[in-house]
Amino acid sequence: MNYIKQIVGLCIVLLATAASASSNFDHFQLRVSLYPWVPDAESLFRWIETDFESKHPDIDLVVRPLKKFYEWEPEYIADLSYEVDKTVSSLTKEGSDAQHLIEIDTIILGTLVEHNAVLEFKISGPQFLPVAAEAVTFNNRVYGVPHWTCGYFVISEDKSIRAANNLDALLETLRALGTEIPDIVGDLDGSWDSVMVYLDAYRDTYPSRNLLNVVSQQKLDPEVFKSFQKLGQACSSGEQNYCGSDEVERFATGNADALIGYSERLNPILAHAERKVANLHIASVPLGAGDNPTLFTDALVMSPKCKSIRCKNAATTFASYYLSDEVFEVVLMGLDVAPKAQPRYLLPSTQTAFEFGKVGRDQLYQELKEEIVGAKPYPNQGIPQARETGAIRSEVKRALGL
Repeated sequence: MNYIKQIVGLCIVLLATAASASSNFDHFQLRVSLYPWVPDAESLFRWIETDFESKHPDIDLVVRPLKKFYEWEPEYIADLSYEVDKTVSSLTKEGSDAQHLIEIDTIILGTLVEHNAVLEFKISGPQFLPVAAEAVTFNNRVYGVPHWTCGYFVISEDKSIRAANNLDALLETLRALGTEIPDIVGDLDGSWDSVMVYLDAYRDTYPSRNLLNVVSQQKLDPEVFKSFQKLGQACSSGEQNYCGSDEVERFATGNADALIGYSERLNPILAHAERKVANLHIASVPLGAGDNPTLFTDALVMSPKCKSIRCKNAATTFASYYLSDEVFEVVLMGLDVAPKAQPRYLLPSTQTAFEFGKVGRDQLYQELKEEIVGAKPYPNQGIPQARETGAIRSEVKRALGL
């Protein structure tokens, strides 16, 4: 009997040891930096980490903490979605802030490729919007998995903004409202934003021209300069120009007829009780002689350190999860925050996400889906350099009257 007990005991120990060894072997730690500039980012990051690990217990997902992105936080290191030098370091070097995947704005993609900081990376399955697929392509190679898109829109209670196909038509529509409040407000100033709104306005005016030939300009195109002058006048009321600061609160409280901003600005607007989805409308903002939307794309890029089969498999597993319609629905509708939270009104990179579940039944998401048809991406090279010179920003401010 003792002999049998010893054998059974030994078997239990061996099985436990084997299970432990197997668990340790299968448990891969994947370090991921997600795009931080989204509504309720802390809730999103927390939910993604928890939900992913519940579905893939063999992968330990470590999402980079938000406080490392924000300059005002003591824990700040760098915004890895935009700060090229530190993003290159996190992708290519070992250390406490090393990452396997980083969700970047693709306007810095070309620079990362030139620094040999990313591997080619794509997944099968998602039906990407053409604009998103183009944004992650550099020298005919795919270097990222697109996740978000983003652009400049105009938001108003007047549905006729959606029929305006150039800046003059938009401003005439808003003037016709005959109110005493500013016709339009929005933050068009900033080291990044000034460059991007200029490129947007340039493509609105010259849709067939290559924006790569524009990013190095020191002076604004004369026609685009005139458009910005008109916009600056429409933003002005008395001695105040409302084109140079975040005016979401002003619009949300009924003190402006329209707001220029990213689609996700709908989220704080709808936090005001007097603002209802049914009463709001959104359109691609025409900043020039036409209406030819230009979009940002945020995409997951892979570190050259992620060369092993296990790392690549984990990265692909996460990207496929992150791009699934079910995950998009939770994130887009804000269901990770609360069952009846305000939608985030971010733009997904896939066609199917716009049509899935609650997203497919949301009025504003359906307007957004229609407004970005035919959109083109911002260049994925040259923009960081244009930002650094400050020339375009200075010219945009002058044209707007800031």
